[in-house]
Amino acid sequence: MSASAPLRGPAAAVAYLLAAARTSGMRVNHSKLANLLYLADLSAFERGVPPGSGVEWRWSDHGPHSVRLAEIERDLSEAHVILVAESVDPFTGNRERVIHLIDTPETAVDDGIAEIIDGVLAEFGRWSANQLTSYTFQTPPMRMAVEHNHRLDLAGGAPLPDLGSGLDRLRRWVADNPLPDHEPGGVDDLVEEISHLADHRAEATRHLMEEE
Repeated sequence: MSASAPLRGPAAAVAYLLAAARTSGMRVNHSKLANLLYLADLSAFERGVPPGSGVEWRWSDHGPHSVRLAEIERDLSEAHVILVAESVDPFTGNRERVIHLIDTPETAVDDGIAEIIDGVLAEFGRWSANQLTSYTFQTPPMRMAVEHNHRLDLAGGAPLPDLGSGLDRLRRWVADNPLPDHEPGGVDDLVEEISHLADHRAEATRHLMEEE
């Protein structure tokens, strides 16, 4: 991805949000970025338009989470659009990943999505990451996902099951309980039984063909 070319898709939404936040003097870390994007996507769904981030959201103890968002951050960092710096929050003492926009890139963002992002920043941009996390946990999709351990469904339909944790447990069980190649003597007994019944199967087949 080239920083000189107009950014599109999820990367454009992230860069637009960061640029608008910088213009307003807002400090953004990874958690705050995720919360603000989630709220923008939720607002888009409520208006009946596709979300601007284009990522799949899941819930975690730290709020809305997206693996794709981390990939976007990495791509923008490698393109020298942003600088992600480890820092210590002056208010909580917790370590955090602060996101600095190196330069304002050209972005191809739909006017409707830009309006939604601007609105979210105007309403929530001054909130801390912790305040935003507390707020997003109160939104209906997050409450539903936490209650049922499901993936976030912003559209408001039935929550979709998150199979990841269950599959991980099954993989660990299989690793700790390898299946034997076969029960001792079991295969030999089965072969002998099949051979013993071969004549009976052949006789039954002849009867069936004669009836046809």
